[in-house]
Amino acid sequence: MIKNCMVVLSLLISTSALSQPKDFSELTINQLHQGVKAGQFTFAEVTQYYLSNIQKHNPQLNAVITVNPDAYQQALSKDKHYKENGKQGILFGVPVLLKDNIDTKLMATTAGALALRNHYPSKNAPIVEMLLSEGAIILGKANLSEWANFKSSPSSSGYSHVGGQVKNPYDLTMTPCGSSSGSAVAVSSNLALVSIGTETDGSIHCPSALNGVVGFKPSIHHISQTGIIPIAHSQDTAGPITRTVTDAELTYLAISEYAHKESPSTNSLQGKRIGVIPGINQFNQAYKAEFEDTLKRLGSAGATIVNDIQFNHMDKIFPAEFDVLLYEFNHGVTAYLANTGDGVSVKSLPELIEYNKKLNDQKQELLLASLQANDEAKYKQAVAAINKYAKQQLKEIFKQHKLDAIIAPSVGSAWKIDPINGDKFTGSSSTLAAVTGSPSITIPMGLKDGMPFAVSIIGDLDQDMKVLEIAKLLEQLTQGRVAPKL
Repeated sequence: MIKNCMVVLSLLISTSALSQPKDFSELTINQLHQGVKAGQFTFAEVTQYYLSNIQKHNPQLNAVITVNPDAYQQALSKDKHYKENGKQGILFGVPVLLKDNIDTKLMATTAGALALRNHYPSKNAPIVEMLLSEGAIILGKANLSEWANFKSSPSSSGYSHVGGQVKNPYDLTMTPCGSSSGSAVAVSSNLALVSIGTETDGSIHCPSALNGVVGFKPSIHHISQTGIIPIAHSQDTAGPITRTVTDAELTYLAISEYAHKESPSTNSLQGKRIGVIPGINQFNQAYKAEFEDTLKRLGSAGATIVNDIQFNHMDKIFPAEFDVLLYEFNHGVTAYLANTGDGVSVKSLPELIEYNKKLNDQKQELLLASLQANDEAKYKQAVAAINKYAKQQLKEIFKQHKLDAIIAPSVGSAWKIDPINGDKFTGSSSTLAAVTGSPSITIPMGLKDGMPFAVSIIGDLDQDMKVLEIAKLLEQLTQGRVAPKL
């Protein structure tokens, strides 16, 4: 059992006779494979680099909860296998960090909660098995907002009782956003090559945007949610967080159960129709000039910008979404807890609430509200409202305007971490894709006042590869990723 990632790291580095790590900052998957093929370095050297970076920087950032004690040995095995058989798998030899709500046999899956600190699942989640089958090295587990930020309101994004407060690498006093905060911060800070986050509404989107990395939320049900601690089955999905869109695409191809069904996409912005919805842009006036510059670049590259598209009824969508989340969390988390092993202190939502009370943890308003969400008729009404006002409306917008995608600023300005009063969101464009199950990707567009700014590309349902292609072309135009100075 792994009790402390720094203890594990010290043991790894002291007993492996490792040399001073080479610098692999901003390394991509293709560069990794090309470098190993050319004999410039090994998978073990790259893995050593990330382990050393975690040891050096994680005490400040709190991005990593647990390090896999077998990561370095797995990398040595990859080098041996590569010499004998070559590369086998999209992510062969790629060190990947998992959000700590994804089941792993070797490492505890805690959701950042003390109630699960000794939770060692009996088997890996299917997404983990898919990563392993594609050759990935599981580097460890990333910190997160406790219970994926579905525990209390207000809350401080990136805080968990197990992992502490995740810090933004661009400014340690500013929010990393959540709930996949550790996953985003680790990739941005070069503590991992790739990470996996999860999203219900904004949990990949926001931390990716505010930590200067790419975050991809696939269409709903494109990636298995089995073995991932749930919030709401109708919106939950895992997805990659990377430093480039190409790496996000490769990781998606490795973990998706749907990608092979999609038709090939084009490699040009010429003729692409990109929609702009003023109603989901107004929150982000701080980046108005930067967003307009992005639209001009898209237009200059041949895209047609379709302005002033109306998306209505958000006043009906937001409360309906909340009702859905409360009801589905109640049933989903209880089902998950009921199937955990002997090391888990709680087996149901009521037991979890009582456990927290005994710890004098009063911040569990969402857990309490979810416990009362048993009205099936009210839940069905909420689902019907989402179908009518969100899913059908978005589908009609794509059809009416013949859109290939929608573009929007990702989130408003970052705010100071406030453990007492919680987050101070000024707005996000994540809900549109979240409630409709559509794919969306967040792409860094540079810095303003020292903090990252990002835009998001939202696609029609099941058009994930098209969204990735458009994002890749936009990334080439802007080259907006700026690494933090740790």
